[in-house]
Amino acid sequence: MSKKPTEKFSFGGDFSVGGGLSGESSNALQAGAPKQAWKPRGKAAPADEEEEEEEDDEDDEDEDDEGNDLADLPPEILRRVTKIRNIHLDYEEIEKAYKVERIALEKKFLEQKKLVIEKRRQIVTGEVEVPAEEGEDQTEEAGTVGIPGFWLTCLTSHPSISELITEEDVPALEHLTDITCAYDDNFTSFSLTFHFKENEFFTNTTLTKTYEVSPDLLDEKAPALSHTSCSEIEWKTGKDLTVTETVKKQKAKSGKNKGQVKTVVTTAPKPSFFHYFGMPMTEEEEAEAEENEDEDAPQVKLSMEEDYDVGHSIRTSLIPEAVLWYTGEAIEEEDDEDDEGLYDDAEDDDEDDEEESDDEDTPAPRMNKSNKKGKGSGKADSKLTFTPEGGFASTSTAAPGDKAECKQN
Repeated sequence: MSKKPTEKFSFGGDFSVGGGLSGESSNALQAGAPKQAWKPRGKAAPADEEEEEEEDDEDDEDEDDEGNDLADLPPEILRRVTKIRNIHLDYEEIEKAYKVERIALEKKFLEQKKLVIEKRRQIVTGEVEVPAEEGEDQTEEAGTVGIPGFWLTCLTSHPSISELITEEDVPALEHLTDITCAYDDNFTSFSLTFHFKENEFFTNTTLTKTYEVSPDLLDEKAPALSHTSCSEIEWKTGKDLTVTETVKKQKAKSGKNKGQVKTVVTTAPKPSFFHYFGMPMTEEEEAEAEENEDEDAPQVKLSMEEDYDVGHSIRTSLIPEAVLWYTGEAIEEEDDEDDEGLYDDAEDDDEDDEEESDDEDTPAPRMNKSNKKGKGSGKADSKLTFTPEGGFASTSTAAPGDKAECKQN
């Protein structure tokens, strides 16, 4: 995938000597709910009744999940912790104001980008002609309008997308005239829309896929993917590119229709880019796919992670850099990055070889209990799975409260 551009944003609000905000940031904070002072949790009072004790135990378990119990801290330490915890509320308020201004900034420049992308669309589709410069060949091929096959070339050039496209998909994708991306007001979702000319395969003029995330796409810690939805393709008779149709003739062996022959059409899924406009695999389907990985049946549906990777690549790379994928410049950048990675890997391998030769003469260090495998061993295994209702859930061995993450812009 192409390297994501680094985004740089400056905070627009001015700070006074006393630490206050001015301008739009200050107004945004004043409009919000008043800041509530933070207080540490205390220990629950002992209960006389058994039922009350059970309830207290449950409450204690809930509190343990929420954070550390600070009741045993010395008073002077607790006082300092309380102070810096309340100072942190100021930081959170600044973050809220920053988010308000950043959303406004994103919207401002998105409008400017739309104007540029619209100019590109007009030339690609042939709505606007580019006049020949003086001295250039003035002859033109009859019937050529715009840049034929522009988006098909872009899609087949992108490594994250091209592997999904089959030879049978090509005639349909030749009718693709544009791909656009739209965001909701708070940047909590984005929609990718594929625009098509009239064609022999389906009646839709647009196919749309929408991703919803939490808290939003501007979140610094990577937002969690929460829901997806997509258009239903209205295939014309016998033109469904996602299935193979088999026609069989069956002869009734009994009943009043005995001896009569009827035609039965059966379908079986086959690989196609247009599976992208269907829902990704559910948790059960992913598990079944893993079990049947060695079988001959092709895996046609995308996993949830694969599905989002495609959407992310289209949003952040394919649409804004379309002309670079068409000319091949973006492919060269990908290759250069891969080459750099190869050199880095080679250097790492050399270092590893040197370390191994040194280790042969050095006794292995004794392991502390905390270093043993399975205890403090680093990241927990996690997996994002799709639910039938269109949402996503995380099946993870991580601690409760950890959220599945998706990529940012």
